[in-house]
Amino acid sequence: PLRGRFLAHSTYSNYLYNSSPESIKTGGLFNKLDELKHCTSIYKNIDIICITETHLNKDIVDSELSIDGYRFFRKDRNFDIHNIDLTENISEVSGGGGSIIYFKDTLSADLAQPFCNKAPDSLAIEVECSIGKLCIACVYRSPNLNSLLNNLLLSCIKDICKESNPYETVLIGDFNLPDISWETGSLKNYSNSTNDKNLLQQLEFMDAFNELGLNWSLVNEITRHRMVQGVLQQSLLDQVLFTNDALVSSVKLLSPLGKSDHVSLKVE
Repeated sequence: PLRGRFLAHSTYSNYLYNSSPESIKTGGLFNKLDELKHCTSIYKNIDIICITETHLNKDIVDSELSIDGYRFFRKDRNFDIHNIDLTENISEVSGGGGSIIYFKDTLSADLAQPFCNKAPDSLAIEVECSIGKLCIACVYRSPNLNSLLNNLLLSCIKDICKESNPYETVLIGDFNLPDISWETGSLKNYSNSTNDKNLLQQLEFMDAFNELGLNWSLVNEITRHRMVQGVLQQSLLDQVLFTNDALVSSVKLLSPLGKSDHVSLKVE
């Protein structure tokens, strides 16, 4: 069974999260797989591993991604990030993106639908535990998503976080909301007169999190360190959100995998 500090229960569940940046040097998950396997040998109590920006495609088969003691579900990018018509037949798929969730082979887990069919670059699983079902979503919101895809991802998040759902939900991933103040739950330096599309999209996500009554773990931490033209950029892009404050007891920042510029998160 899943060991979890959920609701009234006083045991633990551990998750490991890492984001792999879009970089030729790192090449997504595949080039970090040996290091990820090493992590599972160190943190033996990790039940679930969520990774975003996997950069996987149909040429990489499931057997090449296996880790002893774990099963997994993967979501490779299957759309053109610049396409504005979601009904159009896509012949070109943009590079990058994608997510994967590994889970201990002793757990009973299924894909959460329709989230997995609709949410771009993201996937979610439903896990059986002592309190019933728990939904764990691995979310990647690319900063390059067009308005339609942004709205689709937000709609999917709202659906799996509804109070009427027969399960609690944990969202973990790279939300790419650098202009959000997690201390106040609002947009930094917001003006009603702003017409910046990127800022307004970030505001839509934050407003939704507040309306859903979600809790979050990270406030002032830095989860990405990146050098841009000799200048160090530090941002809080990765986050853990949850529908019940009894679900998560702690979040610890760990070293990145490989040359990733995102830290890893260990969630209990």
